[in-house]
Amino acid sequence: MLTEKQIEQYEEDGYLLLPRYLDHAELDVLRGELPVVFDEDSPRRVLEEGSGVVRGVHGVHETNSVFRTLVRLPRLVEPARQLLGSDVHVFQFKINAKLALVGDVWEWHQDYRFWRDEDGMPTDRALSVAVLMDDVDEFNGPLMFVPGSHRDGLCAVDRRDTDWTQTLTSKLKYSLRVEALASAAKQRGIVAPKAPAGSVLLFHSNILHGSGPNMSPDNRTMVLISYNSVENPLRDVPHPRPEFLASRAPDPVVTVGDDALAAGFPRAQGVFRK
Repeated sequence: MLTEKQIEQYEEDGYLLLPRYLDHAELDVLRGELPVVFDEDSPRRVLEEGSGVVRGVHGVHETNSVFRTLVRLPRLVEPARQLLGSDVHVFQFKINAKLALVGDVWEWHQDYRFWRDEDGMPTDRALSVAVLMDDVDEFNGPLMFVPGSHRDGLCAVDRRDTDWTQTLTSKLKYSLRVEALASAAKQRGIVAPKAPAGSVLLFHSNILHGSGPNMSPDNRTMVLISYNSVENPLRDVPHPRPEFLASRAPDPVVTVGDDALAAGFPRAQGVFRK
């Protein structure tokens, strides 16, 4: 459970860093599954333009028992319940690879812009939990935030006329206007939290964020679990994105034991190497 001070910090800044939240044994279990999900040739997998390496995979918590367990850990679910004030469901799950030297940018954006306009999410009563699978430093494409920007509403964007696949590439469908970012950054600044593998970042669905390319020889793999309040069910939209990308089933998460990763999967099939 988060402390009152941590909740206040999240509400003020729109993000919260929890260092060394998962231990080495749990990370080994998660890393052991990465080759499996990265090798799967399916619409869930997105490749980097040009290099053709994996950019990310989506929705594998529905097909992989390890990641299904991860999204149900009380350490992740209970803070989401506290911050959103209700039971939650897994709205979105993705693994962002951002591999050494080839991991491309994620343009500045607000998640809620996509979740509202593409998926019919009524309010911004949702958040993301980023599990850092590798050490994150200033060189390998850390997440950048404009602290407090979640309280300013949606910013102006330029919309690219394309389908849902452009919500996953380095050139996003909703591109934040330069003047909107400049105004927010001048008022609030920009931060880029660095932390060791196993740390967790919680961040609001409306906070301005993005990340640069990975210019280092080290991977920056990150699991992102987006929890939505069960009291914030999606509205019908004309062309909904695939279920593996945006779940329309608001079934409350049922937690497992907090040691379920290390205890339940003691023999991970190898470790993902940098």
